[in-house]
Amino acid sequence: MVKAELIENPQETEIVTAVDNVPDVDVAIEQWDAYQKLCKGLLNDSDYQEIIVKEKDEDGNYVKVKRHFKKKSAWQKLSRAFNVDTEIVDRDLERTKMDRIREAYYCVRATLPNGRSVESDALCSRSEKGKDKVSDHTIMSTAKTRATNRAIAELIGAGEVSAEEMTAEKIVSQSKFLKEDNSS
Repeated sequence: MVKAELIENPQETEIVTAVDNVPDVDVAIEQWDAYQKLCKGLLNDSDYQEIIVKEKDEDGNYVKVKRHFKKKSAWQKLSRAFNVDTEIVDRDLERTKMDRIREAYYCVRATLPNGRSVESDALCSRSEKGKDKVSDHTIMSTAKTRATNRAIAELIGAGEVSAEEMTAEKIVSQSKFLKEDNSS
């Protein structure tokens, strides 16, 4: 929490800021409860996708579990509720020899009215399960959606993975863009 106090100086007026690194726990809990209430009131079943994932149980064994993830429609509703503005910061396309899009990368900036912003990136590749025969537009729009959803989630503090992210886990080691990033 940042506290500001206005101090009058005969020669000039300045703002002195003292930073308190310990958040008010009660306020943080109230804000999280308000976010949960907003999601319950604003979102409906069509804003979620049920996906079966493997998770470890109490004994350390992997079991299949049904989980619900927010879809693009949910993040768009939350974006509107928080008055988030998004813009594409960067985009890169890798093409095949036949000039089809093999992989699309997007970086999206999400900004609140108070100026706070977050940049998030994402990609989509034909090597992902179910993406080998889709249109170039689908590869591009999926990467853009993933980056946008992630930026909104990070900005509003939800930190949740969107449904569109769940299909991306397989491609991490296969991505041209991630290989380039790891070399630095």
